Amino acid sequence: MTGLEKIVQSLTAENDEQCAQLIAQAEQKAASQIAAVQADGNRRIRAAEFEANKKAAAILERARSEVRSNARSAALEAKVACIDAVLSDAKRSLKDLSVENYFHTLAAIANANKQEGTGEMRLSKADLLRMPPSFIDEVGERVRVSPVPADIEDGFILRYGDIEMNCTFDALFAEHREELRLKANELLFG
Repeated sequence: MTGLEKIVQSLTAENDEQCAQLIAQAEQKAASQIAAVQADGNRRIRAAEFEANKKAAAILERARSEVRSNARSAALEAKVACIDAVLSDAKRSLKDLSVENYFHTLAAIANANKQEGTGEMRLSKADLLRMPPSFIDEVGERVRVSPVPADIEDGFILRYGDIEMNCTFDALFAEHREELRLKANELLFG
């Protein structure tokens, strides 16, 4: 081997060694960068998973809360419907009483609403026709039953001078609606 060949061989070997070192350094730097990027990616994935889980939990809690609220509303609506049905049945049962019990109930309402002086009671046409004679004694001498019918279905209108009391079943139930609802609720649901 000639001197030139030895120099070229020595330079090539030196060059190969430098290239190998540069390649090793580049590979080490690339591996370090890849590891950093992977670590950053994993950190971002964990953060995104955490945020997604947090949002999912919030959505789930809102949905559960809405379901609970809807269930409470449905239960309340069912209770109100049940109470209203009971009150409607109670009013209907008053209308369906026997003649004797119906007029006894009217007398009790009239006596509970008596004022000073003499009052005038106006019944419906149907009630005037079926009124038992004992009814006049039950309401007492301070209430006079008018022969002129009132345009009502049941109950009566009681007048003391300028004061007029609507004692029809619809009016009485409307006036005492909340009190009756509370009582019905207590009886039905404790």
